[in-house]
Amino acid sequence: MSSNLPDAIHDLRTRSPETLWGVSAESLYLAVCAVATDTDLAHALKPHHTAAILRTNDERAPGTVADAHHFLLAELGLITDDHELTDQGRFVLGTEQPGDAIRLVAVRQLPRVQQFLREFATLDTDQLPRGELNTLLRDTEDEVFIAPLLSSLAFVNLYPEGVILDHDTITHTIRRLEQNTTRPTAAIALIAVLTTLDDPRLIARVVTTYTDTTVTPTGVSQTTPLDALATTELAPPSRTPTAELADAIDDTRTAILDDANAFKTAFDPEDRTVTREDVTVDADIVTNSLPDDLSSEFVMTVLDLIATIHAHPTVHSIPLTSLSDAIDIGPYPLYQGVSSIPSVDCSLQDDLLLMFDAVPNAPQGTDQYASVRDDLFDALHTRFVWRDTLTDVSFRETPDAKVDIIESIVTGINDDIIAPTYFVYTLPDPDALGQERMEQYVDDQPALRRERARLKRWKDQRDNDLRRFTEMTDRLFTRGQERDLEERVVRIMTPYDDDTFSEYTSQLRSLLRDGYELRLLTRHTKQRWEWERLRDNLLGDLEENRENVTIRTYSRYKEYQRITSETDETDLAEFGIHAKLQTIGHPTEGAALLGSANFMENSYNWNPECGVYTENSNFVAAAIDFFDHVWELSEADEVDLTSLQEIPRRSFYPSYYT
Repeated sequence: MSSNLPDAIHDLRTRSPETLWGVSAESLYLAVCAVATDTDLAHALKPHHTAAILRTNDERAPGTVADAHHFLLAELGLITDDHELTDQGRFVLGTEQPGDAIRLVAVRQLPRVQQFLREFATLDTDQLPRGELNTLLRDTEDEVFIAPLLSSLAFVNLYPEGVILDHDTITHTIRRLEQNTTRPTAAIALIAVLTTLDDPRLIARVVTTYTDTTVTPTGVSQTTPLDALATTELAPPSRTPTAELADAIDDTRTAILDDANAFKTAFDPEDRTVTREDVTVDADIVTNSLPDDLSSEFVMTVLDLIATIHAHPTVHSIPLTSLSDAIDIGPYPLYQGVSSIPSVDCSLQDDLLLMFDAVPNAPQGTDQYASVRDDLFDALHTRFVWRDTLTDVSFRETPDAKVDIIESIVTGINDDIIAPTYFVYTLPDPDALGQERMEQYVDDQPALRRERARLKRWKDQRDNDLRRFTEMTDRLFTRGQERDLEERVVRIMTPYDDDTFSEYTSQLRSLLRDGYELRLLTRHTKQRWEWERLRDNLLGDLEENRENVTIRTYSRYKEYQRITSETDETDLAEFGIHAKLQTIGHPTEGAALLGSANFMENSYNWNPECGVYTENSNFVAAAIDFFDHVWELSEADEVDLTSLQEIPRRSFYPSYYT
């Protein structure tokens, strides 16, 4: 681990949730792909960068994100100093489980990550207080890099108040880490990842040549790049030269040509003739000659073999692979068993052929001449195919899972984040206001008539992402009526209001009847007639469920003073609610409308106003968080609705000052 973290790591750290912004197991895999294809990191990370902006409603410079990924690739031992993939990087590139591979490498290469996970694995809870995690942090590096990285790699979710553990991911990674990997396993993965070879038998031959350790096709089939990454031996990352593998492939091709020559000799009747001994063997004799653990199927196979050679003495060599595969026994045990039968004289050639010099008669066996000849032909043909395959083999560093990763990044963005966002506005709308009202507006004034035409033409030519405030207020309330929202709260913040509330009374009445709570935040220092208007327009038509309506006010003075009958109101430097905001529901299901428009007829029909309507969960969450914060600050000035029935003839002041 480097002692000095780059600025990029500091710049990517977020606070809630705490993570490295734009970093994930998937993004690190894309970075590995970029190195393999010699692609600019910032360009390669663009899909993930875009998704991170959508998911978090936050952003960082693409260059900063790219610098952090380059640092992480080096720390995880995935690239060399020359910016080439190490063998570990190659294994990650070739795996079908890139997320698991990146997490496994992080735990292997970063001791502190491993220590944290082993500590977490011992806990019998999925959550722990943040203070408990803080006691495990040793230094700034743990705080700034290791802890956020644990979150970025999906081992935990970190929040200021607590930690949520993903025990399944933690346990799965630890178990992988504890697998014991040998060099043949790494070599198998390397050959499979770097070459075009895909036949387990051929890969086994090449790896056996390369490592001088016998490897079976079954072992090849059971080995994945993840197995190679899971070694318990922490060695400095290195990059195996492809020349070494090419030499092993050439040596294997030479050996296969020798095999082919041996099989061609087996077809030659002049090469040798088998002596037919004047001895008869049966199943009992064969059984007694063989080890106790061999099956009756093996006995009958041997009798068929002896009968075939006895009937065709020019058939002197039998391919071992087909025979041993058929009865699930290795070449040497097979040779030992057959050679122990009375009057059988045979030898083993390079684990390829069982070569006979003499056989007894075996009347209980069946002549399998055609099958034996087919097996010989298949074995010879296979060697020729292998020869051609090894001649044409090529090396590659191909990102096999790149398309799947990009698809998962896109599909992993929640639907509530990919949501419409509209520019909302108000201008005099000839269609909405109607002919009578527009005639009153323009009268016979030519300039105003031209203005009316321009207003209509402008609206008709606008894009679909423009909406009127009246339309989007209706859409927001309708969302609660048409959907079964989990959080049934309507929030409205407006400093001023008028009879516009009455235009939405039917929708508000329906929402209150369905169990919604209406929270209204307004300015405290309204005039008496303003309170009366609010009472009449909002509460007048809500005969039922008024208990679900809560009104609070927020107004303050820049300098504290106790309000008395002697106070001169012109000396009060007031500030208070000025924002205009509406939300409904929980962030993941609701919507928000905000802008310059008060809940007033002028703002909704006449004034040039503008704002935003969105169903994006990040945006809605921020709007609700802001509203709720001011709502809590306003707790002392919650309005007693019964007092609005008889509004006194006096000025109204916030409670902190009276």
